[in-house]
Amino acid sequence: MATTAALVFSPATAKDHWGNKPEFSTLDDNGDGQITKAEVQAHRAAEFVKVDIDGNGSLSAEELMAKVDERCSKKMEKRVKRMFKHLDADGTGTVELAEMQAKRSGERMFGHLDANEDGMISQEEFDAHKSKRGNKRKRKNNNG
Repeated sequence: MATTAALVFSPATAKDHWGNKPEFSTLDDNGDGQITKAEVQAHRAAEFVKVDIDGNGSLSAEELMAKVDERCSKKMEKRVKRMFKHLDADGTGTVELAEMQAKRSGERMFGHLDANEDGMISQEEFDAHKSKRGNKRKRKNNNG
């Protein structure tokens, strides 16, 4: 169910639209202890292919919805509609990888995680951000 619509998608914290957060090792494809933008894009492209059930190079709303857990279908249906409105630049009713990459370049993720601004995300930077996000959620849950 995972990574996909977000698909391919959306890291402000290395998080896809479904809210799943891949592990550092999943994104660090070559195992060098750094995540590059190319590795993030490759991960997203691989997830895109997994969701593209009919293999036509485009994602339909139906393909994205096929990945949604039944318990979340109403909420996710609204999210998918918003996502399509945002991502489907040519208005075809499908989202091509190029459209996705044009809107989701990874800049936001790197802006949040690349603390030393060297153009790469180290394991330390990744873990620090993950820990920071976890602490915010704990406070929110305790107050909410």
